[in-house]
Amino acid sequence: MNVFIRVDASIDIGIGHVMRCLTLAQKLREQGNMVSFICREHTGHLCDFIEINGYKVLRLPASQVNLKITNYTKHSKWLGVPLSVDATQTKNLLRKGFVDLLIVDHYAINEVWEGSLREVVNKILIIDDLADRKHDCDVLIDQNYFEDYPIRYHSLVPPHCKTFLGPSYVLLRDEFYDQWSEQEIRSGAVKRILIFFGGIDHTNETGKALATFLKMNRNDIQVDVVVGRNNLHKRKLASICKQYNFLHFYCQVANISELMRQADLSIGAGGTTTWERCFLSLPSIVWSIADNQVEICKTLSRKKIIKYLGEKETLEQTFLTQQLENLIENEVERNEMSRLSYLLMKDNIVKHQSMIQQIMRLEE
Repeated sequence: MNVFIRVDASIDIGIGHVMRCLTLAQKLREQGNMVSFICREHTGHLCDFIEINGYKVLRLPASQVNLKITNYTKHSKWLGVPLSVDATQTKNLLRKGFVDLLIVDHYAINEVWEGSLREVVNKILIIDDLADRKHDCDVLIDQNYFEDYPIRYHSLVPPHCKTFLGPSYVLLRDEFYDQWSEQEIRSGAVKRILIFFGGIDHTNETGKALATFLKMNRNDIQVDVVVGRNNLHKRKLASICKQYNFLHFYCQVANISELMRQADLSIGAGGTTTWERCFLSLPSIVWSIADNQVEICKTLSRKKIIKYLGEKETLEQTFLTQQLENLIENEVERNEMSRLSYLLMKDNIVKHQSMIQQIMRLEE
């Protein structure tokens, strides 16, 4: 198949959408498909990173300052241009060759955009998390866990659309499956903590977590602090870590799964990383850094899979310190979180492989 992926990264959007699309791209490329990306050059884009990973990137121009954008969706401004403009620009790029499959991972794109692309593509696959708008697509993937996740899209996709819903269909890189082969439910004392809040972290939640840990005076615990290349606070965080031999600083790592596997406890945000931690049965303290993470975190917290502390705007350091201290000392609770994470994700390997094979058969 000739596959194109329409996805963006930016300071506002973050990097999670691109990262999971790269995972799907790798799976499709391993099956002999040609995969290319279409990305807009927002501030904080990852076009160069995608190209380093061996994919052609067709670039859309950066948006003009103060451009008026109609709110077709809650995240319309993330597109950077009006919906019709983005659709036309994308369509013009795709007219140059036949497209078997167009994959779209973008909160600002809806059925209007998708429908207008039908004349130049054979099939459309949507990756979504929100279930807040209609889609004109043949396949939809939503990896998230809600109380009603099996029926979330009943009125939002066409009757013929094939849906893959829930954590069993999380797009995980091969490195996580490699680590899972040695997976076991976590037990024992907390000797190592992982702090990771994604690739951007513009409000410096990493610094908040790090400051809380340092106030506890637990130099018997090793801490891995991970940030992305676009983290604006990375130099300050690196400087802090250099002052303590039990703090280890990493920027843009290629082995986050290994660091998760080595950790006994994690501190981080909701989002894609949530499923990576769950897949490796890693107990986690979590707070949400974006609106779309809140309900997922609440659901997982009610199921006692994670320790959710609320939204970043309302989280007080005193409460964070108390919860961190309690969880470090409570092995029984951490063990149960690990066990429940395992049960949630145990079907992923089989169902993920099945999903890829069904995507491969779309051109038939």
